[in-house]
Amino acid sequence: MPGKNKFFFSILFFFLFGVNAFARPCPRQNSRAGTAPTSAGRDLVVSFIDVGQGESVLVETPDGKNILMDGGGIPAWRKQKYKIGAKVVNPFLQKKKIKQLDKVILTHGHADHVDGLLDVLTVYPAAEFVDTLKGGGGVTDDEYINVLQVVKTKNLKYRLASAGDSLDFGPALQVLVLNPPQDRFDNPNDNSLVLKITYNKVSFLLTADIGQAAERKMLSEYRNTLQSTVLKVAHHGSRSSSCASFLNEVKPELAVISCGRNNTFGHPHPEVLQRLKRKNIPYLITAKKGTITVITDGQTYRVKTEY
Repeated sequence: MPGKNKFFFSILFFFLFGVNAFARPCPRQNSRAGTAPTSAGRDLVVSFIDVGQGESVLVETPDGKNILMDGGGIPAWRKQKYKIGAKVVNPFLQKKKIKQLDKVILTHGHADHVDGLLDVLTVYPAAEFVDTLKGGGGVTDDEYINVLQVVKTKNLKYRLASAGDSLDFGPALQVLVLNPPQDRFDNPNDNSLVLKITYNKVSFLLTADIGQAAERKMLSEYRNTLQSTVLKVAHHGSRSSSCASFLNEVKPELAVISCGRNNTFGHPHPEVLQRLKRKNIPYLITAKKGTITVITDGQTYRVKTEY
């Protein structure tokens, strides 16, 4: 193809697809990147599911494992009967033609993360349930207790995880648990399970609902490990998270915020968006873009959005 035509079609592709489908090289080496072997010809797919004011992340590994991290949900006190698990998460898994889950991971026991798992675990076989230190991060809400009952009834393998642990997502990936510490926080949000997933040169930092106390603890313990390609912004973009020093260490190329449209909390808070803008970190919000999916071969990545 002549040079002028190549340039024309490159410009045409950009204007047609914009942010809904783009690929970017990964120019820097993440800390600990490259230590895990790659899986030839297979992608890591991380989907930030649009569950409204909550959080649910599906990880599809290069060797075919399916891991669900949180299931969204609506607290009982809102007296809404809409079932996020049955109406949103399960149909998403069905569309993906997923038959079973290799792991279900709960970051902490608040309803907007755990309630949807009730319907997920009722429908989908799961090999293992991973919970945060001392169970739900210290949450004893009914939604969490109900899910634990299903785990017990189905006799699922049950594991508690905390900072310093690693999780098996298959040979191509390195998965480190960076929070919570053994001496847990008073605030259950700060006891959220935080994972860093590394696939060669591309990495994801999934921060659940941690606040700045947990961020500072991670800065003191894992400063050289935090740098990541994609950051899932903590606590739906709350001002109580994503402090400037934490963002300075993570240095993400992309930030993803999971929150509901017109939510009563005002998430994401303008202060957080300003912090991201000041550091030239592009961000996508599920409330505006629907489900956000990052696809990577370990060298480059591309992003697809529902809208």
